[in-house]
Amino acid sequence: MLGDVLPAEAFAFLLITVRMAALVMVVPVFSESSIPQRMRVAFAMALSLVIYPVVSKVLPPMPANVLVLAGLFIKELTIGLILGLTIRLLMSAIHVAGTIIAFQTGLAAAQTFDPSQGSQSVLVASFFNLLAIVLILVTNLHHMMLTGMVFSYQKFPVGEAIPVADFATITTQYVSSSFALGFQMAAPFIVYGMIYNLGLGLVARMVPGFQVFFIGMPINLFMGFALIMVLMGSIMKYFLQNFQSLLEAMIG
Repeated sequence: MLGDVLPAEAFAFLLITVRMAALVMVVPVFSESSIPQRMRVAFAMALSLVIYPVVSKVLPPMPANVLVLAGLFIKELTIGLILGLTIRLLMSAIHVAGTIIAFQTGLAAAQTFDPSQGSQSVLVASFFNLLAIVLILVTNLHHMMLTGMVFSYQKFPVGEAIPVADFATITTQYVSSSFALGFQMAAPFIVYGMIYNLGLGLVARMVPGFQVFFIGMPINLFMGFALIMVLMGSIMKYFLQNFQSLLEAMIG
């Protein structure tokens, strides 16, 4: 009797761990490169152990065929990756907004390595990304992400076919929404950039011998820092509202 129970329990635990590990490795905050991989794996296993009593009731029995077993693990890995990437897509709005702000304010030359993007990025975008992660933790939105991981078993039950068409539609919507959100957050700086460049053009046209860029660049940097200081709170609040809406939609 015990020989039949232990393999079934191990199968259920591993099935949960596969989806949780994929989510933890991709979802924002938990998947940051500053967190060691061993800690992320340990957190995924601990999370699987915690939600196991709740989720194990809706899991299918262990299949006798090895190919069917491998197919279940692949489906769970795919669902976890897609769900995690869907949440991460909205985080790219911060990168888009920071990049636009840097180019509009003359700060694009200051670049550093951005762990969230895995490449060089403007300093403003990296700063906004770190600030967004801190605010997500402070406002306990990471708790909603953990709740969404558990509720994913209701929306995407184990063993059913992967809704490829639905995932493709949702991914397309979130890609466009993330770029739109990034432009919305950077809208005041876009307006400022248009007015600033138009003013420089008019000054250069009326006074041809005046060195507009020699005077204009320090003014642009000063105004850029001033606008970031004034609007940063509103930008982050607007981002957190949209991020929370995404998590609430996932929880349902």
